[in-house]
Amino acid sequence: MTIIDTPATSTPIAGIEARLRDADPRTREAAVTALARLAGSGRVSGAAGDALAWALADEDGAVRDVAATALRDLPELYLGDDGVRALLLAAASGRDDRVRDTAAEVLAVLVRGAAELYAHGLQDDEPYVRVQAVLGLTALRAAAEVAEAADDPAREVRVAVAEGLARLAGPVAPTALDHLLADHDPVVRMAALDAAAVLGVPEPLAGRVITATAHTSWQVRRRAALALGAADPEIAVRPLVRALRDRIVDVRRAAIQSLERWAADHPEALAALTEALADPDPGVRTQARWALA
Repeated sequence: MTIIDTPATSTPIAGIEARLRDADPRTREAAVTALARLAGSGRVSGAAGDALAWALADEDGAVRDVAATALRDLPELYLGDDGVRALLLAAASGRDDRVRDTAAEVLAVLVRGAAELYAHGLQDDEPYVRVQAVLGLTALRAAAEVAEAADDPAREVRVAVAEGLARLAGPVAPTALDHLLADHDPVVRMAALDAAAVLGVPEPLAGRVITATAHTSWQVRRRAALALGAADPEIAVRPLVRALRDRIVDVRRAAIQSLERWAADHPEALAALTEALADPDPGVRTQARWALA
């Protein structure tokens, strides 16, 4: 089945749609059958696909069965936003297994078709188009396609990839983020550090995040210190203690913010926060007091 995004040649279906609301289930079944026949001939408006999708919610099993068969078998069918909403509802809470399976199958076709369009957009010459393609692929949860854009020459695209991978997680995210955590652009590295934090700094990324605490850019060092707050304390505490000696106040404050969560049950974190009470910066000393309180 192919889902197309432009309506076929239009034929009024108002009479059929009225019969779809008839109290008699046999009348509704006949209406769905007629609608499917017209849709198969290409002599019906784009509203046919939406009407068939909503027929999956009919209270009568025979009506639902005819609609499911039509949606599975029609070679080309236009579905608008209303039809997609009907499919989402049917896939999540359809009245029977066939309805749910059919809705899920049609949605998968839609996703594949859209993913192909967005993947093609990744080859566009304009960076803003490629950014939109990454956002679309993220919405479709096409993690592998999003990860493929991690090598894009434009910074804004690579940032969008990092942000998308944070939303998607999954097995491909750490590999792509590992690449972005080593990016030559500090802005991309910061986006990747934020993404690693959202994912809880999985073990494959921990080394990269720790290395970033020594980056030449203090903004990257600060983001790395914040990201380590989401990591395993056995991995994070020691580099955070070192970050408390950073020459930049904002980095030291980020280290305190991350260490605070372990002050009660990790002796090394407690000792480091106590030492921070003697920091030359009054703001750092105040934050250390709050953390210990």
